[in-house]
Amino acid sequence: MSIPEELKAILTTISPETANMPLTEDTVLTDDLGLDNMSLLLFAVSVEDNFDIRFVGSPEIHTLGDIINYIKNYSKGLVIEHENGTYT
Repeated sequence: MSIPEELKAILTTISPETANMPLTEDTVLTDDLGLDNMSLLLFAVSVEDNFDIRFVGSPEIHTLGDIINYIKNYSKGLVIEHENGTYT
């Protein structure tokens, strides 16, 4: 299963109404999918568990594409938490 397919499966579990929504890398989690703070938190925890990653610092994540890139960069060892809480 691809990363986007896995993300869609997670989203459908958290917010069943997203099952029939078209998802692209430009899909905004809050505006396009209507996820509230609790749904975003559940989504983040589920993504961490599913992909065996951790969100470090305060990553700028607004779209599905942001999450896909974060997962890919984390897997490559490119996500590094800095002393000021940011990541690269």
